[in-house]
Amino acid sequence: MGNEPLNTDERAELERLRAELANRDRGGGRTVSAWILIIVGCLLAMLSVVGVWVDNEVTDTDRYVENVTPLASDPAVQNAVANRTTSEIMKRLDVPAVVDEVVVALEGRGLPKPVGDKLVGLAGPLGSGVAQFVHNVVDKVVTSDAFATFWVEANRIAHTQLNAILSGQGSQVVKVSGNTVSIDLGPLIDRVKQRLVAAGLTIAGSIPEIHPTFELFQIQDLGTYQALYQLLNALKWALPVLALLFLAGGVFAAHGRRRALVGAGLGIALAMLVLAAILVLVRAGYLHAVGVRGLDQAAAATIFDTLVRFLKAGLRVVLVVGLVVAAAAFLSGPGAAGLRNTAKRGIARLRGGLELGAFGVWVKQHQRPIQVVLVVIAALVFVFWNHPTGLVVLVIALCLLLALAVVEFLGQSPKPPTAPRPL
Repeated sequence: MGNEPLNTDERAELERLRAELANRDRGGGRTVSAWILIIVGCLLAMLSVVGVWVDNEVTDTDRYVENVTPLASDPAVQNAVANRTTSEIMKRLDVPAVVDEVVVALEGRGLPKPVGDKLVGLAGPLGSGVAQFVHNVVDKVVTSDAFATFWVEANRIAHTQLNAILSGQGSQVVKVSGNTVSIDLGPLIDRVKQRLVAAGLTIAGSIPEIHPTFELFQIQDLGTYQALYQLLNALKWALPVLALLFLAGGVFAAHGRRRALVGAGLGIALAMLVLAAILVLVRAGYLHAVGVRGLDQAAAATIFDTLVRFLKAGLRVVLVVGLVVAAAAFLSGPGAAGLRNTAKRGIARLRGGLELGAFGVWVKQHQRPIQVVLVVIAALVFVFWNHPTGLVVLVIALCLLLALAVVEFLGQSPKPPTAPRPL
């Protein structure tokens, strides 16, 4: 039993251990360099995901507008817009002052003073009734198709001007005061004024042209965000290439390249988890700041989640790719030889006595090239898939495993020649 020859996997493992022992004394610095390259590559991969999102969502106005268009029909957003618009209009109507003017005019025509005092006392309830009437009209505006059109137009203008701010070119529609970025509500107020007059509240027509601002967000250091935006925008395509180069360099420089590839895949997945954690913290901080300023947190949460949904989708894709690469590297190594042998025996039992003749022999002889072609096809499907998701990556990997299992099933070794029967 001790003299049985080693199989292919056992011999490969023996050679790997011999090579590792031979290089142990002179390989410390090389190993450190390899892992530094892999770590830098993982960090660049995290920045690459952000850079691609910046290119697709922050700099591309058409894609941004397409992303935020459904928010026009979101109840939380509609309610926040209606409340803010109603508040701005009621500040200019000043119902108590109007009541006072009416009472003074009536008293001048003989209205008894006690009656006038009672009318003045009704200013509060009357103001509440007017506010409710205004809110109802505003609500009809923000739930109409006209608001959806306005929402698209306003967001297109805001996005274009926000890009101008981040690029350092300035803006006329989006205002920057200190560390606050806000948007002009004047066009929306004008539309609501027209609706109010048409609904019978003619006093709304006396509201002068106003340009109140609606705060978008606050930033502590606009210059830092401008620099980061410009850097990511300039390196949006260079970052992924650099990440791949650093990762490939680290794997190539490592003594145990397969183990380094496993580490690189897991490192990429870990980097995506770190990015996801950063997004959670940013979201929590953003909603806290919104609540402190008395703004609508429900609408803010919906808007934030919509803006970063493609970023989340991208990091999930890269996370799954990292896990798939790590799993593939591990399963192809000597550490998984037992698992592979078990799978091969299971496929052999499934094949049973099925004979495929010359075709089976040809598949067996060309098994490695066929496997390489299948891997390349799977990689091309992933590359050319339009906006793949993590589920798409997983399905591609499972289909590849199934295809490799089919190749193993079809491949058969040639039968040894049958010895001639004695005469």
